[in-house]
Amino acid sequence: MKTMRLLSMGLLAVCLSVTSCSPEDGKDGLPGAQGPQGEQGIQGPQGEQGPQGEAGQDGADGQDGANGEGFDELTQYGHITMTLQGTRPDGEPFEDTSSFKFTALEAEDLESSNLVVTSQEGDNSYHEFNIQRFLTAPDDVFNETTIFFYLNISNLGTDLEDYEPGSYFEITQYGVIGADNKFFIMNDYYQFNQPGVSDLEYTNLVWDDATNHLTFSYSFMVTAASNDSGHELTVSGDVDVFLLELIQP
Repeated sequence: MKTMRLLSMGLLAVCLSVTSCSPEDGKDGLPGAQGPQGEQGIQGPQGEQGPQGEAGQDGADGQDGANGEGFDELTQYGHITMTLQGTRPDGEPFEDTSSFKFTALEAEDLESSNLVVTSQEGDNSYHEFNIQRFLTAPDDVFNETTIFFYLNISNLGTDLEDYEPGSYFEITQYGVIGADNKFFIMNDYYQFNQPGVSDLEYTNLVWDDATNHLTFSYSFMVTAASNDSGHELTVSGDVDVFLLELIQP
């Protein structure tokens, strides 16, 4: 009995020591040193290219540059356009258009290439138009491609208006260049009212006496034997020029 009591008291003491004597938690320790960085992984495969984007809008055109020195002076008296329609010497059909807008300004050239002469004979008046224009800026050696229009019109602006015999059209050193990089040369003189030239028409002719401004459209046919293409040729175009009058003592 005494032994049982002693065991009970001992067990009680153990329980009390467990519940009342448990130690408190300690403070966190310092962080440990950072470990070394791991190796980089293998690069993945490249992705597929995406679709091409739509093209952007065209930018605005830039401003035209200033004309070169002398350009305005050489072009101030207007131009003549010329269209040739026919067949080349090699049998290929062609159409060629150019604008001749340069005037020779040397005094002796003005007298023959940019001149109007008026006269009166009885009841009839006459206007003689001498018009030469260069394809490029004129000089004495290389740039001598020209067209020359001489037109003598009687009774201009009346019901009796007509062109007089002797009127002619001349082409000098003009190269007709095709898209296939082949060319032939025109050196032709076409006198109206003569064999080889027919169907001359000039339309919408306007002459301003105050400004010497002349405008009209023209067209005519040339036979194969009368032009350097070797085939029938149609010549047409427009004239828009300012002519000069020579002052004589």
